[in-house]
Amino acid sequence: MMPRLAPLALCGALLLAACTPPGNPSPDNDASNRWLAMARADTAAAPDSLGAWITRGCKRMARVDRECVERSLYGVLDRSGVAKAMAALDVMAETNEQMRGESHPLAHGLGIAAYKSPETLATTFAACPNSQISGCYHGVLQGYFLDVRQSGVEMTPGQLNGVCAVHLGKGNLWGQCVHGLGHGLMALLDNQLPSVLERCDQLTNPGAREGCYGGAFMENIVAETHPEHTAASHARMSAARPGTAQGEHAGMDHAAGHEGMDHGAMAGMDHSTMNHAGTSHGAPATPWKRLDANDPLYPCTAVAERYHYQCYLIQTSAILAQVSGDIPRTAQACARAPENMVHVCYVSLGRDLTAFASRDPQRTSDLCQRAGDAAVPGCIRGAAVALVEVNQKPDDGLALCRLAPEASRAGCYAGVAGTLPTNTPDPARREALCASFDVAYQDTCRLNARLTAPARRTR
Repeated sequence: MMPRLAPLALCGALLLAACTPPGNPSPDNDASNRWLAMARADTAAAPDSLGAWITRGCKRMARVDRECVERSLYGVLDRSGVAKAMAALDVMAETNEQMRGESHPLAHGLGIAAYKSPETLATTFAACPNSQISGCYHGVLQGYFLDVRQSGVEMTPGQLNGVCAVHLGKGNLWGQCVHGLGHGLMALLDNQLPSVLERCDQLTNPGAREGCYGGAFMENIVAETHPEHTAASHARMSAARPGTAQGEHAGMDHAAGHEGMDHGAMAGMDHSTMNHAGTSHGAPATPWKRLDANDPLYPCTAVAERYHYQCYLIQTSAILAQVSGDIPRTAQACARAPENMVHVCYVSLGRDLTAFASRDPQRTSDLCQRAGDAAVPGCIRGAAVALVEVNQKPDDGLALCRLAPEASRAGCYAGVAGTLPTNTPDPARREALCASFDVAYQDTCRLNARLTAPARRTR
């Protein structure tokens, strides 16, 4: 229906993952420490072994201690590189439901920790695997912009445009880079969304601007609902690991300004007391109100129309948090969006419901149907795309399409097919994937996968 809906690549579903404090320490701390020591030291171990060791070593009663996992993965990163650390995280996400919900923000943390210097930015970024909704990519960009902030040197529009230039024409890699710019600029400018959107406007490529807007709107919600997953929070934890050069710039003094905040009352906080307003990066003295409990569509209602698409494409992550996961109320809020954004908001809801359903296709379909008849097609389409984007597996989205209500299937298959041009640049491979679609939807696949041109309208 809307071509722009195909490559969501927004990862908003993981904003909804439960982030509970660690439980009481395991009674067998000595055994836990042995498992963690194995994970940190054995560089030859396979990722499945590393993932199992970390999960067991970080177990605290019935839950896995997220901070323990993050620090343990940093140990793997320092010894064996970001690809292996991410592979271990992938194993944990596959085998542990709690870690499945934590995997995207943990991937952000690994990306931040992997960043070393501007000179190695492009190679570090490219070393990230395209898994866990691309969190590693975005984290590398956050690490870079935290470094820029530490330097205190103004970033020119030319420099901003150059960050992702090396990845132009590389499909998904470029798309993830420009989306990561939004995340990174939020780290640079103290999460002041209006200033970040203005910087995104400095990008000359229209697709880059859109990607940047999307990353910024997502990070705006993260900063309010999950402050433990902001760039500054991950950077503090990265800096705590001993014996690494990364700690010298990841543990920047400005990050400490976020500790001890009452994030539930963030809207009333005077950010100017942090002395960021006077930096060369232009963060305004007036604090930005990230979300508004009295307006579930805010900040989309407070920004210019050119930002609406990317704002509404993530907005249900904020709404669901405000209404305690009430799906019908969230859909009703979407229905009050501008007419051309209602469907976009429903797509956002579908993406987020994959987290509620732990990525189970049947549960996801059932939850979308609770949103009401008008919302179901957009919800199903958004959910299918989100399932693909987790690890770039079309079959994960197709499993939902086959279970979805019949009236929603065409849009669902179109959504999955729309991810293929970016994630599968080889036309022959896209042809083969379309051949795996149900026969009735193979033409839909070929059209949305850009293998055939749309039929020309006749007058």
